[in-house]
Amino acid sequence: YDKAFGVYGQLVAQVLLTRSDFVSRHRYRNATATLRGLLARRVLPIVNENDALATDELRCGDNDTMAARVAVAVAAERLILLTDVDRLYSADPRRHQQASPIHEVRNRTELLSLTQAAQPGGQWGTGGMTTKLAAARIATAGGITVDLADGRTIAVLERLLQGGNGGTRFQADALPIPIRKRWLAHGVLPQGRLYLDQGAVQAIEQQGASLLSAGITAVEGSFASHEAVCLCGPDGEEIARGISRHGSEVVNRIRGLSRNQVTPLLGQPNAACVVHRDSLVLTRSPNANS
Repeated sequence: YDKAFGVYGQLVAQVLLTRSDFVSRHRYRNATATLRGLLARRVLPIVNENDALATDELRCGDNDTMAARVAVAVAAERLILLTDVDRLYSADPRRHQQASPIHEVRNRTELLSLTQAAQPGGQWGTGGMTTKLAAARIATAGGITVDLADGRTIAVLERLLQGGNGGTRFQADALPIPIRKRWLAHGVLPQGRLYLDQGAVQAIEQQGASLLSAGITAVEGSFASHEAVCLCGPDGEEIARGISRHGSEVVNRIRGLSRNQVTPLLGQPNAACVVHRDSLVLTRSPNANS
């Protein structure tokens, strides 16, 4: 890369990251500051996964996801994902002649529908279309427009950057989630799962409410206070992620109890609030059940 970019007088720097650099809020800030500092000095970061240090648990696993996380970290305007098909199709065009091209994905609901429809193991191209859809979800939620195009096409990057057509465009969310909530949605590794009744699900999704103890029906996993958990509806589907104010043992003690029952039990006036709305982010489309 140094030799290739040196022809154009462009300085480059290699940056090796693992998912732990996105999981830890402190390390996430450091990684973000490093990447933005390089760009401010007109140095182009060449980012890759640090395979020597990454464990299976902390491995990003694919370059698409890594690219999306980096794009969010530096507040990029565009993310371009290159593959070996010319655009996204309704099915693998090399196996299904009736597959229709998808030129634009307009919003989060359309993207979520495409992601859910993708068959497990249905890899389109060497990078896998499933991972590219996942990367597009991360980036568009952060307010970043994503282009998917054929990397074998001559001057494809130049054409896209000059506003040319081709490939599939995923439009950025009109109301991107705040930086802290982007980290909650796509950076943290949940340590447990909280199962909620339908009333709690509706309050969180439709009213932006905090999760109270009364709405929790079951607890899965072992986690400490201030660790991330998944919030799941009665059917087990994840609806949100957040930071639990209590460890799993305490949550198990107070699940299903009202505020009036929890306060004397724990001796704290606001102990019934298990996940505050400021530390909670929705991960399911609001129209998923409509």
